[in-house]
Parts: sequence; C-alpha cells; structure tokens
Amino acid sequence: MSVGSPIELVVDESTQILSAIYQPDSAMPLAPTRETLTEAVKAHGWAEEVLHDELVESFLRACRAADGPVRLAVGAITEDGVFELDVSPDRMSALLSLTPPRGGKPVTEEQVRVELAARGIVAGIRDEVLRAALAKGQCEAVVIAEGRPPVPGTPGHFENLLDALTERQQEDDENAVIDYRNMGNLTLVAPGQPLMRRIPTTPGQPGEDVLGAPIEPAPIPDVPFASNLTGVATDPEDPDLLLAAIAGVPMVVPQGVSVNSLLEVEAVDLTSGNIDFDGTLRVKGDIKMGMQVRVAGDVTVNGTIEAAHVHADGNITVNGGIVGMADMMGDRGQTRTAQISCGGTVKARFITNADVVAGKNVAVEREIRQADIKAGESVLVGPPGSQQGVITGGTVQALKSVQAGAIGSMSAVPTEVRVGLDPHAETKREALAAERRDLEERKDKLEKLLLFLRANPQKNVNGVGERARNTLDQMLAALVDLQARETKLAHDLLPLQGATITAKKRFYGGVTLHVAHKVMEFLEDQIGGRAGLEGSEIVIR
Repeated sequence: MSVGSPIELVVDESTQILSAIYQPDSAMPLAPTRETLTEAVKAHGWAEEVLHDELVESFLRACRAADGPVRLAVGAITEDGVFELDVSPDRMSALLSLTPPRGGKPVTEEQVRVELAARGIVAGIRDEVLRAALAKGQCEAVVIAEGRPPVPGTPGHFENLLDALTERQQEDDENAVIDYRNMGNLTLVAPGQPLMRRIPTTPGQPGEDVLGAPIEPAPIPDVPFASNLTGVATDPEDPDLLLAAIAGVPMVVPQGVSVNSLLEVEAVDLTSGNIDFDGTLRVKGDIKMGMQVRVAGDVTVNGTIEAAHVHADGNITVNGGIVGMADMMGDRGQTRTAQISCGGTVKARFITNADVVAGKNVAVEREIRQADIKAGESVLVGPPGSQQGVITGGTVQALKSVQAGAIGSMSAVPTEVRVGLDPHAETKREALAAERRDLEERKDKLEKLLLFLRANPQKNVNGVGERARNTLDQMLAALVDLQARETKLAHDLLPLQGATITAKKRFYGGVTLHVAHKVMEFLEDQIGGRAGLEGSEIVIR
C-alpha cells in the first residue's frame, strides 16, 4: 500500500487478475474514489486501461458500505509494451520498432539503451528521435542510430595559369562574329613565368558505422606533373608550381605545360629543306610548293603558303594567302593543292585550291575559292561587320557557324556548306581509340611484369618492381582521364541545334546548305540572311 493511499494493489501471477484491497482507516474515513484507484494503478507503472469499469464500480460500492477490509478484482494486467532493434546489413543504421502496451507497462528509454549497449550500438545514436518514438508509444523501423559515411577525397587537378596571358576570343552568341584580327597571336613566356599549378589530391575522411567501426574512404590517386615536359621546371620552393625554364611559346599538354623555343627562317624552300620542329616557326617569306612543315607550336608566315603540306599543333597565321593550284597531278604524281592542318586557328588573306583542317576556327579576309575547309568551331570570310568576303566552290564545314558576304557565284558553281556536326568527329574517335589501345597494352605488360616479380622475388633488383608499380599507377590514372574524355567526346559530337550559316548579301544558285541533318538547295539566287534550324526545318531570317 502506497504511503497516503488507502488502497493496495496485488496481481495474481497465474491469472494476471488485478485486485484492490481497501482497509478502512479512522484517519481516512472517506471511501476511495475512481481517481484514487487510478492514481494507485499509475503509481505501479501501469496504464489506466488495466481497470475494468464494472469491476471498479463494484469495488467502490463495497468500499463505501464496508466496515472492514474489502478485496475485490478491479481489472487485469494483459501485456507490457515490447520493442525490437534491427541493424542494417551495412551496419550504418539501427532501427527501432515499438509495440504499445495492452494494459501493461510501456517500454522505457532505459530498456532501449541497455539493449543498444548489449548489441554494441555505440555511435550515431539519435537521442531526440528515440525519445520522440518512446513518447508516441509505437513506431515501425524508425532510425534511432545512424553511422557517419566517409567523406570522399578531392581528386587532384591542374590549374592553368596562362589564361591571364592569352587573349580571349569573342564569346559565341546570336550576334557574335569572329574577328580574324584577334586570332593566331603568339603567347610568349619568359624564364620563371608561372605556367601551371598542381592542386594535390585531398584525402578523404574516414566514417564510422553504428558499432563504432571506422569506414575508410575510397583511395584517390595523386597525379603528378607529366615526366616528359620540355622547357619547364618546378619551383624549388614549391614543387606544385610549374615555371618556364626558357623563353618561348607555352603549350598546354596532359598533366602540364611545355615551352617550345622559336625558330625563324627566311623561307621554307629547297635551301632550308623540310622542317620538323618541336617549337614555333616564323617564316619571313613564303613556304614554297612541295615543301613540308610540321611543328609542335604555331606557324606564322609573312608571305604566302603555296601548294605545300603545313601542320601545326597550334595556330597558322598567313599574312598573304594560301594558294594551291587547280586539282591536278604534278610531274611526280602529287596533287598541287595546299594541305594545311592545325590544332588551333588558321588565319589568311585568302584561300584557293587548298584542303584546310583547323581544330578551332578559319578566318579569311577576302575569299575562299575551290577549297575543302573543316573547322572545329567556325569559319569567317570577310572583315567583321562588313558584307564582304566570298565562299565559292568546294566544301566548307564547321561545327558552330559559317559566315561570309556571299556564298556561291553567279555562274552557279556547286558550293556546299555544312554546320552543326563536328567535321573532326571520326578523327577524334580514332585518336582516343588508339590512345586507349596503347594504354591498355602498356598496362597489361606492367601487370604481367609485377606478377612475374611477385613469383620470382629474386628478380626484383634495383627497384624495378617499385618503378613498375609507380608507372602502373600513372597508367591507371591516365585511363581514368581517358574515360572522362571519351564521355565528353560522345556528348560533344551530338548535333548542334544552334549552328548557323550566314550570307549577308546573297545565296547563289548551286549552293547546298546542311544544318545538322537537314539540307536546303538553292536552284536560284536568293537574298542573304542567316540560315538555322527552327523546329525540324532550315529557315533563313
């Protein structure tokens, strides 16, 4: 019997019948009430639902009429609340399910915490969620403990510091034109000039599961500067900063920058011989017919390029023109068209009878005649803002735009202009496929070498195993980078819906326009405008 209460509660262990015992007391002459009985039940930790209304009324009537002890059944203890704890297979969460009591005692916080400790669940316990679930009295699979996932590291990357030195080309928008006067300029660096900064890989932070066990983040390789860079050196006080070691022209390459020295000649002819140079070439005069030039930087020609083969990884700038001969065979069975290719922009006063392949743009001051032009970005013929410049005959292809004063001729010379599809698509695919074959072959050889050294440790001398492992890590990093470039190429090769062909004055009969996969032919002359896709058709505005 509780202190101050005239009622004692007892439970029959076999039947779970709850009985109340009332002993009249001269100090407390008043009989008990329903409230008194309820308070006694709650004092034992039971819910009021254990009381049976009719039995309670019988007990209270007996108490009011009693002159001696009264013991009667007032209810039954049926079922205490229960709970279950489940840990997820990855041990990153613990889940609580509560079943409310049926007249019995509810689950307590202490009971749950004892079980958590017994199961070894010590990390990430969500106290507020646990208490809220207990207060509600029932729940299903509520997360009351949650592990901390590992924080992934940040892959290292390279920051190009040459942007401040490079003249930005005009942004492409609906009305933008390409200014050939701003293209092909050389970017020169002096010794000590910062070129590129390597941002090292930031390692990840380990996580923790609900059992307190650490979870290590996925490893990320730290990619160094390439080992075959030329004309550069790392800063003695900062090994992650790449500096120019010589004066010359910088060229960004995978994992670094190389600086190419400058070669200057009077002309490229029989006196100089063919030129194959890992740098930048300046020609004061002409590049003569039949000569071959291949450089890793830019080519600048003060005169003209005749029917020669000229390739530059950078830009080609010709102050005169590119002048091949008509499509014919020479004395030794060689065509006399000029063969021009570069990774950047070709700029010339005019282009005639030439095959020109540019990674970026082709900018011509006056005319393109009977030429095969492929530009990775745009083709502009004529000074910016003018209605001059003519494209006559041949095929001109560009991804983004082709612009001239007039396209075609009064004599209806067949002239084809294509935009919206990358003209270099197949070349790019083949280059990446060849790179993958080479990397996979080298990786396989290194893996076989490491397996051999593992089986024959006596052969692992002079650190050959460590060097092979380091090289293999570089191959794996290069394959990851290659995969990213392959994915980007697949996206870049989708048709460009916003590509345009502009003839400011006139489209002549004999002209065929291709915008993405759509075709428009001109049987008669038509006033100029800008041709582009609207819906699924080519429209000229």
